[in-house]
Amino acid sequence: MTDDEIWQIITYLRSIQVKAPVKPVGNAVHGKELFYGDANCSSCHMVEGKGGRFGPDLTAVGTSRTVESIIDSVRNPSRRLAWGLTESTKEFAQEYQTVTVVTLDGQEIKGVTLNEDAFSLQMMDTAEQIHLFEKDKVRSVKTSRESPMPPYNASFLSDQDLHDIVAYLLSVGMK
Repeated sequence: MTDDEIWQIITYLRSIQVKAPVKPVGNAVHGKELFYGDANCSSCHMVEGKGGRFGPDLTAVGTSRTVESIIDSVRNPSRRLAWGLTESTKEFAQEYQTVTVVTLDGQEIKGVTLNEDAFSLQMMDTAEQIHLFEKDKVRSVKTSRESPMPPYNASFLSDQDLHDIVAYLLSVGMK
């Protein structure tokens, strides 16, 4: 068998396996309050159609990622997002790229890459506005793996509050 065929079988087996429900270590009700309130997660992230569009939609994160990887993504947002997947999924891009475009008139626009090819770039800026650029009509395009999401260290978001938010995200996936 080729490597591709082996990975196809692994992906298939993971897609049909029955997973034991994860017992959240936090309070989902409080986590939802934090997500849409003081933790300010919903300013960038959406769950079930409610919240921001700038960051990844987190509706299915509780069913597609391990608890450890969700916690690590909050504490260290610039790390690779794909680790910790519990099954084959396309919910999260392998790499979540930030981009800075400088237009011909010198305007700097920062955001996240939505689509890109050899000739054009589609991006969403921090105000959630969509831009389409022809690469030969801009001064520069600089991509980065540095996440626009700040690292939520324990002094800003306690371990218990983070566990509550994770419990909320897990509860969304169990509906």
